[in-house]
Amino acid sequence: MALIDVIKYEGKPGEIVWKFPRNDISTFGQLVVNESQEAIFFKEGKALDIFGPGTHTLKTGNVPILENLVNLPFGGQTPFTAEVVYVNKALIQLKWGTPAPIQVEDPKYTITLGVRANGAYNIKIVDSKAFAVGVVGARGAYSQDEVDSFLRPMIITRLSDFLAEVVLKSGEPITRLNQHLEEASSAGKTKIQPDFSKYGIEVLDFFVQSINFDQNDPNFQKIQKILTEKFEIDALGGMYQQKRMLDIGEAAAKNEGGNAGQGMSAGMGLGMGMNMGNMMAGMMGQNNAGGNSNQNDATARLTKLKSMLDQGLISQEEFDAKKKDILNSI
Repeated sequence: MALIDVIKYEGKPGEIVWKFPRNDISTFGQLVVNESQEAIFFKEGKALDIFGPGTHTLKTGNVPILENLVNLPFGGQTPFTAEVVYVNKALIQLKWGTPAPIQVEDPKYTITLGVRANGAYNIKIVDSKAFAVGVVGARGAYSQDEVDSFLRPMIITRLSDFLAEVVLKSGEPITRLNQHLEEASSAGKTKIQPDFSKYGIEVLDFFVQSINFDQNDPNFQKIQKILTEKFEIDALGGMYQQKRMLDIGEAAAKNEGGNAGQGMSAGMGLGMGMNMGNMMAGMMGQNNAGGNSNQNDATARLTKLKSMLDQGLISQEEFDAKKKDILNSI
């Protein structure tokens, strides 16, 4: 079999690493390396000399580490055996997503929620030897899809860390993470870079594009209830306690028991009714005294607006602008 005089890349599109299929190489042969590539000579499983873009003549002195191993003589078409592996170092664009919900604890309310998230990231191989040895090993080729499968679990492992970190820094509930996607993206890049660096990979960009919660999760509904009540307290001020008493009265009326409990319920209902009457009169008096006949309607509109914000239907900016309009209308 003739010796190989020209070694060049013939890998398929999407292959990040490709190994030249023969290893009987001639000195004074030509090694062709394309832009954004590096070629690595391997001998007995060890990564030796590395060549960047260009056409290289494999003469004595150009492969110093390999030459020391095989004792290449000077001159002539002396054959030697070595493996040549090409590594593409161009930008690699990948996507990521959670295959199943990730459990993240809300540091504000100490309630755990299942989080689904997805996004994209751009990487580049900066140390071809570390990548070829640490990731590819003895395989003859390594595709972009295989790179994706290798890296994605690292992202998912770090996901709960950087999301919780963003919530803690913002001081807001985890259900509002969609308002902090930029901060989550920055924190994510910082968290995963050390894991990727071990394999010669640099994270150029990392994006968290969406964060979702199961609306039917009891814990999600619990946090939503807390936020709604907090908003009502802020909006109603001193009237909030009166509203709560009215709610309790309505619940007691709906939960009347059998014959044995009807007398008690009637008594409670009478007393509660009197209290509610006084409360209603007080609330109406407050409204009339302040000239705020539209306050109840405004409160309902504000509560609905806050619910839309918590569900991610509107942005914080839209919420603030509309809230200002409603308050000005009272």
